[in-house]
Amino acid sequence: MASFRVEHVFGCSQKTFWEQVFFDAEYNRRLFYDELHFVEWTELEQTHENDRVRRVARALPPPPDLPGPLKAALAGGVGYEERGVYERATNRYDARVKPNSLSDRVSVELEFHTEPVGDDKCKRIVIGRINARVMLIGGLLEQRMVTDLTRSYEQSASFTNRFLAEKGLK
Repeated sequence: MASFRVEHVFGCSQKTFWEQVFFDAEYNRRLFYDELHFVEWTELEQTHENDRVRRVARALPPPPDLPGPLKAALAGGVGYEERGVYERATNRYDARVKPNSLSDRVSVELEFHTEPVGDDKCKRIVIGRINARVMLIGGLLEQRMVTDLTRSYEQSASFTNRFLAEKGLK
């Protein structure tokens, strides 16, 4: 099992981040298509239940340049479905990611939460756990996923702060 933790500070409150950014359709369209160059990112479902928001999204990142063994193992593509639940009371979003390839042998769990940093800033913390039970290449696959996800969150942090400034959100 491989894990990672990334932290980024955004120029907005926690409330703004969750209510006007994270679940915002324009933000997600621009993040996934324009910034991260995904082939597809579609929100399949978003439901509000008291202090919870449930979201299901389907995504297809750009095709990565993979070494031969990983390319063969991921013949079904690098797309995925994310099922997550946001808890307003704790400012936390927990998600399970089901990859299109090897979905019976690869599991990805993500935890996003925010903490206040001063008056108009918050810190987003993402903790990820990846378990690839694939003979001979499991460790290689886990490390590649950690690298790709970490890079993606770095790009998204930069974009998020630009989006906040452009929209005048605090």
